[in-house]
Parts: sequence; structure tokens; C-alpha cells
Amino acid sequence: PLLKGDINAFEKIIGTLYAPEERLKIEWSIGAVVSGDSVNIQKFMVFYGDPGSGKSTILNIIQKMFDGYFSVFEAKVLTSSSAFALEAFKNNSLVAIDHDADLSKIDDNTRLNSIVSHEEMVMNEKNKPTYKIKSSALLFMGTNKPVKITDAKSGVIRRLIDIRPSGRKIPKDLYDTLISAIDYELGAIAYHCLQVYKDMGKNYYNSYNPLDM
Repeated sequence: PLLKGDINAFEKIIGTLYAPEERLKIEWSIGAVVSGDSVNIQKFMVFYGDPGSGKSTILNIIQKMFDGYFSVFEAKVLTSSSAFALEAFKNNSLVAIDHDADLSKIDDNTRLNSIVSHEEMVMNEKNKPTYKIKSSALLFMGTNKPVKITDAKSGVIRRLIDIRPSGRKIPKDLYDTLISAIDYELGAIAYHCLQVYKDMGKNYYNSYNPLDM
């Protein structure tokens, strides 16, 4: 249920693992999906940080929130020359996730830009006739490597929102307890993120540039 409620576990997790400005990026993006606006937003989210810093923790929470509405993809394949790179998007999910993305060697960013821009593309599945699709997915990726910006006009730089963990850790026992409690907070987290998104607005990150990448 999309109702206001207790999100103490989520607050503890996200407040420890991410600084306030990074947390806003996460909550804004979740709120965009909940609102339905994400199908028209031309951004993708990249969690960039060291192993064990909390990237997959948030991606797992997002998966739980959108169970049945997310797909798993490989960013490395999406930016390669593979003829079947779009197969992961054939079910037209609202959220697409890659926990271990590698965008440090982008051969071709055309498909990535088309997915993020929700443009019509030709789907090529093995042993099936080609057909056209228009992806609705908002992309979330976790990576240990910086994203390769091919050039300033590539489209990647204006679409990428990078999210950096704080480096702070949560003790293992407390972490396990908090993660278990998340299952009972999903509706309230969605409600909270929707309010954050509404307060910030759809265009909040329009002029955002990932300058550190």
C-alpha cells in the first residue's frame, strides 16, 4: 500500500551509507518510478564506489519495491556490438538493474542512449523475427569503475546521474536486522520517495553533470 508509515530501517540504512545529496538522487529516482514519470525521464542512475560500500544494498531494496516490474541486464553487453543486446528489455519492465556494470570501455553508446531516451528500437531476438520496442525502463547500475564518457556530445554526460556511497559502514548484526525490517516498510518507502520526488520536481536534475567521471 502506498501509505505514509514507519521507514526507520530505511532511514538508518540510507542515512549511513549515503550523504544527504546522494540520498536525494536515490529517493528522487525511486519516486519518479512510483509516480509514473520515469517513462519520460531521460536519465540513468550509476552507483559508483568501492566493493562493499552499499551499492547493491540499495539496488536490492529497489528490486523488492518493484518485484515483478524489474528486469536484469548487462550494461557491458548493451554498449557492445552484440546483435542481441536488447533482449533483456523485451518484457518492457519499469526498472532495469545491473549490480555489477562495466561502462569503462564503451564501444558504442547508441543503444544505451536510445534505452535511456525511451526511443523506438528494433528488437532482435534469437530465432525470432525482428520487431520494434520502446523501452519504459529507468536504468540503475552499480559499478566499481568510472563510466567512460566517450565525448562531451555523446549524450551520456547529460543523462548520467552518479551516486557515491559515503564509505560509512553498518555493523553486520545491525545490518541484518535492518534489512529484515525493510520488507515491512516497502509501501511506506515508496510513499516517502514519491513525496521527495514531488517536492523536487521532474526537472530537478535536468542540468546535472557528472563532473567527477
